[in-house]
Amino acid sequence: MIFLLFNFIYNIYIMFSIKESIKYAWEKSKEHMELVLFTTLLILAVGSLTGGFGGNNQNDFSLIGLIAIIFGMIIKIGYNKIFLRIYDGETPKFVDIFKEYKTFWKYLGVSIIYPLVILGGLILIIVPGIIWAVRFSFSSIIVIDTKSGPVAAMKESYAITKGSFWEILLFWITMMLLNILGLIFFGIGLIISIPISVMAYVYVYRKLTKEKAGLIENPSSLIA
Repeated sequence: MIFLLFNFIYNIYIMFSIKESIKYAWEKSKEHMELVLFTTLLILAVGSLTGGFGGNNQNDFSLIGLIAIIFGMIIKIGYNKIFLRIYDGETPKFVDIFKEYKTFWKYLGVSIIYPLVILGGLILIIVPGIIWAVRFSFSSIIVIDTKSGPVAAMKESYAITKGSFWEILLFWITMMLLNILGLIFFGIGLIISIPISVMAYVYVYRKLTKEKAGLIENPSSLIA
């Protein structure tokens, strides 16, 4: 039993090196340190603002809060796009974080559908919710990258994650723990953990799409 467990863990590590994805993310973040720092600070600042509109005037909350949420989503799209461009060898600028507003409605759609699908799975038997959370976890980045609609992006995410469920689940657990550590250190650690998580996410996404396209012959080198 112990041998089987060890073999299972070993196979996951070989197929999906989380260490390599984090190492890549760290190196790329250092290469673009100034851009990564200022865009991450903007993301954190807007995130704190969207959670801070709880004044006594409900009309102010509904108007200012809604504007802040929309703006927050637009720069989140731009933030992810910047990391996609970094992976692709481009040199994005800070202003690029504001340029992806045309993707807003598609991103909003997938942001609504994705949690509803997971919730439906959790209500059913719990297990389907976990499986769908993993299999559809690249839906938002696909929308940002390809401008696909929400449904098409979810189908694509389901396709590229085929056969990699456990590896991706372990990856997301690792990213969650990484950001928890960042939060523990007075929140300052998030300046490091957030960009590393996003860059690693982009790295894994690109590797999965390459594997699906047949550009990676050996699945064991998925994150090599």
